[in-house]
Amino acid sequence: MRKRISSLLWAAVSGVMLLSGVSCEKMTLGDKADEEANVVLSVCSIEQTPFKQLTRATLADVCTRLNFIIFDKDGVRVDQKNQELGDDGFGQAGFTLPLGDYRLVIVAHSAKGNPTVNKRSASKNESVSFSNANGFTDTFFASQDLTVGEDGVSLEVDLTRIVALVRFINVDPIPAQADSVRFYYKGGSGSLDALSGWGNVNSEQYAGFGKGRLSAPYEIYTIPWQDKESLDVTVSTYGNTDLLTSTDIKGIPIRRNSITTCRGAIFDGKVARVQIVIQAINDEWGSPIEYEIPVN
Repeated sequence: MRKRISSLLWAAVSGVMLLSGVSCEKMTLGDKADEEANVVLSVCSIEQTPFKQLTRATLADVCTRLNFIIFDKDGVRVDQKNQELGDDGFGQAGFTLPLGDYRLVIVAHSAKGNPTVNKRSASKNESVSFSNANGFTDTFFASQDLTVGEDGVSLEVDLTRIVALVRFINVDPIPAQADSVRFYYKGGSGSLDALSGWGNVNSEQYAGFGKGRLSAPYEIYTIPWQDKESLDVTVSTYGNTDLLTSTDIKGIPIRRNSITTCRGAIFDGKVARVQIVIQAINDEWGSPIEYEIPVN
């Protein structure tokens, strides 16, 4: 039987998250930290944050939920701590683990609930899955090997964005009777590979906008596959439960950590011309990608 460590494995997320390239700040775990802790993990930055601006962001600016997950070497979850914004010690999590080798996974997001954690299978690595019911949001991720030994370990962990965002701006009016706009989309994933952060399920994703949110822009998130770079989207409007319009937009280009802006007539039941622009957060990704859907 492996020796059990009586002290805690601690993971901490900094209260101030820095942009990529800014040095890590010293962490203070506070009174809850065990002075004899054998492992201290510090998440000192979240890269490419946030989508909307390039200023420094606090933890609350980036996410409302944190999931700290520990897998053993066989891909089986051995422990997990879930936190919500407002919880005591939000950004810090302690674990008691035996000596041995593990995989540490940290996910930061703003979904309505916590994702499902899946153990390794014959065809897939261990994974983390979000659902249509809880929604898909801006999501950040870190994953790395962790060896717990008697001498202790000190790690600095950075989280990076793993989603693509598609922003729709309509140039035609929404039907007067509409009380909801719904986006159904395929080509991305609602589930991530816990080793790489890339999508690993051919998901049928959904996002809905109701009263009070009927004006553009409409934003949807997906976790891209490593080898797939487009979405097929159906935009539908409803009045009560009656379908009013349905428009298919195929081949929308996406890229991890980039915004695709899609402008056009999306409510008339057909696509005459839609202009699509991939908007990077800064110049390091090169020139934007522009795409026009052919006239039907």
